[in-house]
Amino acid sequence: MDDLEKDLTPSERSVTAVVRKCGPSVALVRSVLPSTPGRNEARNNRRRGRKKSSNSSRKDNLPKGSDLGSGSGFLVSDGYICTNFHVIEQAYTIRKNAELAERSFEQLAGNLTGGIISHDLLNITKSIAQRQLRQIFDVDSLPVVYVRTSSSSRFKKCTIVDVNPDIDLAVLKIIENSDGNTTTTTTTNESYINFGSSSDLLVGQTLVAIGNPFGLEETVTVGVVSAVNRELRNEQRPANIPIRNVIQTDAAINPGNSGGPLLNLKGEVIGINTAIITTSGSSAGIGFAVPSDQIQPVVERIIRKDRTENGQRPNQGWLGVSVVTQKIMAANDTNQSSSSSSTYNNTIPLLRHKNWVYKVESNSPAEDAGIKATTISSNGIVEYGDAIVAVGGNEVSNFEELQAILEECVVGEQVALTVRDAQDQGRVVYVTLARKPEE
Repeated sequence: MDDLEKDLTPSERSVTAVVRKCGPSVALVRSVLPSTPGRNEARNNRRRGRKKSSNSSRKDNLPKGSDLGSGSGFLVSDGYICTNFHVIEQAYTIRKNAELAERSFEQLAGNLTGGIISHDLLNITKSIAQRQLRQIFDVDSLPVVYVRTSSSSRFKKCTIVDVNPDIDLAVLKIIENSDGNTTTTTTTNESYINFGSSSDLLVGQTLVAIGNPFGLEETVTVGVVSAVNRELRNEQRPANIPIRNVIQTDAAINPGNSGGPLLNLKGEVIGINTAIITTSGSSAGIGFAVPSDQIQPVVERIIRKDRTENGQRPNQGWLGVSVVTQKIMAANDTNQSSSSSSTYNNTIPLLRHKNWVYKVESNSPAEDAGIKATTISSNGIVEYGDAIVAVGGNEVSNFEELQAILEECVVGEQVALTVRDAQDQGRVVYVTLARKPEE
């Protein structure tokens, strides 16, 4: 790859680096409503079981049925994929209606019991209803969402974990392993893409879009931030709910790009491509992406809730720092007279802020993010590093609060840390937590 890139400009190499890093984690998302074979067709299929098995292993390995829509998505955590709600909206709506019908029937059955109607009669009635409304009651006839990442050769079945139509977001979970067997875990061998900040984007900044326009997989387009803080009005998006603070870009976005990542040159997701303005049905250089600052906290909350509900104890994320505890600072503070305490606290950085970092582990997420440790030279001179004053926008006033928030964070989760230095200059660093190395 280096030989191929030697004649490229630095800006071109930046783009190809993003594609190499993020391309394998971008997925093609398809929703299928399985066809229900008739009695004769089912009999013939049983007779030709061997042939049917051979056909099922065709290249796209999707079941026969009606296509309910397709688009793009990307891995955001181990086994979890982000896409647009409108990409899987039809499948989601049909499944929800089926769940509502099933629940309503069970509730009706419960109300009619108690001697008025026998359970046997209710079961017969339900069986008749199931035959007449097979697509409502038969799980095998309900729509299924499949994804295939660029690094994979086959589609894998997914469940729709949760959706948020207000920001055109859906989170999927892969429930099929590489052998085609259903699994209860979400472990994959594929890397995922981290979120970046959308609040500090500059108009004119280079962006990269990766997706599957018109079904053309692994398509890469490049553009710039055309504008920020746009609003998507009703006629511009399928969910019919306006989204604010949207990113406008001239990177070519076409049907099929929906749900794919819009990336900065660090390879971070700063938005999810969601809509275009066009008179022809294809790109006219006016595309829109929902900003990552709106998407990320919702995605993290959905994934954390799903893991908890399914009894998966997520591995606690590791930051790789040690901080000065409040006990040490309190001891220093008691040495000062009450009359000079306020002045002393304002002049000594150690007392101005809590949670000063005094050690950063090597090869840790904190080191990669550039967090600086406080050091003391051999002659006793203190060189202050960073103090962590907020996590994810939530202020932490002491070590206990910092520890409590970080204990809730899991491996692979990206957190925004607000830090301040000895000159009281603040900055926000984005850290992707890792698994703590074995002792």
